[in-house]
Amino acid sequence: MTIAHLFGTPRPVLSFEVFPPKRDGDVESLYRAFDELAPLRPDYISVTYGAGGSNVGLHHEINARLVRLGITPLAHFTCVGQGREAIRTQLDRLRDAGVRNVLALRGDPPKGTGAFEPHPDGFRHASELIAYIRERYAFCVGAACYPETHLEATSPADDLAHLVRKTRAGADFLVTQMFFDNAAYFAFVRRCREAGITVPIQPGVMPVMTPKFFDREWGVAVPAELKRSLQEAAGADEAAASGLAFAIAQCRDLLAQGAPGLHLYIMNRVRPARAILKSLEGESGRGGESLPSK
Repeated sequence: MTIAHLFGTPRPVLSFEVFPPKRDGDVESLYRAFDELAPLRPDYISVTYGAGGSNVGLHHEINARLVRLGITPLAHFTCVGQGREAIRTQLDRLRDAGVRNVLALRGDPPKGTGAFEPHPDGFRHASELIAYIRERYAFCVGAACYPETHLEATSPADDLAHLVRKTRAGADFLVTQMFFDNAAYFAFVRRCREAGITVPIQPGVMPVMTPKFFDREWGVAVPAELKRSLQEAAGADEAAASGLAFAIAQCRDLLAQGAPGLHLYIMNRVRPARAILKSLEGESGRGGESLPSK
């Protein structure tokens, strides 16, 4: 089933995001997590690339594993360091493994290499990759968007113009970067609609489980109360509980205001997925429907 089809149903679309482990030997822990996530019945699980498009082989293996488990994968796919022949080969492998949905991204360059440089026979923008995929494959294609503006954009208007190009190139749905201010998400959706973007815009939520999260810059506004509650927590369990409480409240409000679903950045952890869904069982979503009992 395509993810675009799921957005055509009344029930909110629920998804999780995972990443390939840095060490191949750690993949078994991710597969154990899949076994625990399966009973939660996510509509799909998205699988990221490593930085700079690394871990390509493991990325393919993980997506194929999800297909075999009967879980719909959303395979992240980037332009970084790849020409058209390599892109075509990888897309062929994903298609042949039973993957039907891809998230088309420009991608970030490998850490420490500076600004993004397109491959001589590759693509400079995600919109170009989307057009290439739509011309040659039957994949359902998703794209990323940024309620608080991409870090490299010169302005919100410039960022929105890039997003319009992605949807005109053929993106079927959008998934947002994490954010913590729901007002920013709904304002962004309104701006997208005014610009003529009609595809579903699924909000991305990050359950913050540790104060270490705040050690780096994420490019999004972090509420002072969230940061303070984790930093002043008596221990790891109290910090995690505070972060989960914030995420649950955020998710509940998104659904109440009509968001088309939830995309949870769970960082390969089962605990936040299970806790959030348990708290949201029976919560009303778009069209008056509810998240099913897990």
